[in-house]
Amino acid sequence: MNQQPQHSSTVYITEGQYDHSLDSIVEEILSLFPANRKNSNILVKPNILGAHAPQKAVTTHPALVSAVIRKLKDCGARVMVGDNPGMGGYGRSQRAARECGLLECSGDSYINLGLNPVRIKVKSDYFSQITVSGEILDADELINLPKLKTHSLTVLTGAVKNTFGYIVGADKMRVHAACPTPLQFAHGLVDIYQIRPPELNIMDAIMAMEGNGPSNGKPVHLSQIMASENAVTLDCAAIHMLGHKPAAVPHLQVAAARELGQSDLKLMNITGKVPKVKGFRFPRTFVPGLAGIILNRYLSRWANCLPEVVSHRCTACGICAGHCPVKAMKMSSEGPRLDKKGCIHCYCCQEMCPENAIRLSGRFLRLLQKR
Repeated sequence: MNQQPQHSSTVYITEGQYDHSLDSIVEEILSLFPANRKNSNILVKPNILGAHAPQKAVTTHPALVSAVIRKLKDCGARVMVGDNPGMGGYGRSQRAARECGLLECSGDSYINLGLNPVRIKVKSDYFSQITVSGEILDADELINLPKLKTHSLTVLTGAVKNTFGYIVGADKMRVHAACPTPLQFAHGLVDIYQIRPPELNIMDAIMAMEGNGPSNGKPVHLSQIMASENAVTLDCAAIHMLGHKPAAVPHLQVAAARELGQSDLKLMNITGKVPKVKGFRFPRTFVPGLAGIILNRYLSRWANCLPEVVSHRCTACGICAGHCPVKAMKMSSEGPRLDKKGCIHCYCCQEMCPENAIRLSGRFLRLLQKR
């Protein structure tokens, strides 16, 4: 794999749309962040969370993936495209890629990342080993294509959070169980990111997601493409664009404390202009300012929202219970039921529900958000 300047502070940003103009934008990005790509094995990792149509803004848009594939092949690269979506199993993974348009747009470049698992040791306070896709470790260059979205647990899904898709199978749930608080999960997520920081990150912020993401929020047009060699720096620039500081996002604060990227917008080398997005809605679990930082770090079990089943939307498919890492969500004859004392507030049930039948509720948090 190529050596990455881990403290790089260069961020590229430009307006973009899902049309032919993406080819020239991607070409400019590859020129700004050069590498020896001829005859290289390059893994392109989009965000394929589940079987969602592109217009729902849950997954990386196929137009961007197509443009990246074309331009890499123009460079003479051997391209692989894949992800480990939350929906486990070969058939479900294939269906997710097909429904979001990435199976078709990737053509013969698509691979199922779950078919080559490798168990590796990890330097972490929460887990000593983890199973990742072998291609993550073996690729000459890893190009990360995150979607800019909100996330009920991590506040933001961007370049760093997209590396959680390195993990194969049930180990995702094991990490959640081992890291039951937002701060612990932030450290665990950064530990996973450090297994293989991507050499290049190109963020799809043309159609982003606001609200209770990462799968059941609302699409919002931002019309931006962002890129950087450094995933932490890129995410920090994105959160600045959305009107908050990186300290409001636990895993970005952890990454900045480890000196893995630049969090100060004034110290970043910006190519283009970072717009100021007004009125962007974050998840109900997010409280801005100092109060939010304290709650997210130390008092989450007391103050954070709990998942609540919306019965008229629920089809009793069992996905929520199947993806609960601590088995706090269980199926009954009347549908899914939550053990409130056992819940660790990871919101995997809300994230994976295909019917948007899990909402987040919490009186104390609503009072803080109205202040």
